[in-house]
Amino acid sequence: MSRLRSALAHAFALSGQDSRLEADDLALLDRCARLLADRGLTTPAIFLVESLVPLGFLAAQLVHALTPIMGMVAPPDDIERLARLLERGETPALFVDKLRLLEEEPRRE
Repeated sequence: MSRLRSALAHAFALSGQDSRLEADDLALLDRCARLLADRGLTTPAIFLVESLVPLGFLAAQLVHALTPIMGMVAPPDDIERLARLLERGETPALFVDKLRLLEEEPRRE
């Protein structure tokens, strides 16, 4: 039984994910946050991301489902990478922090 348990210990673990975000990943989060802020969608985006934090995989699937709509404002490669980033535990909180900072910036006219 212990042999089976050790064989299946990491059956559902997401392997191959480094805990560090690369500079390209951070730049992508900045671009996405800026796109949302420029359109006045920071509050709905914060609400959506925070409500889906416990369901990281489902948040990524939602991004995949919204790809046709998001494709109007972002390249498909960026959307795919954003979906993969949202599956990671630390990314949603970082993205929400970026959105909040942009929301608090005074509007430039």
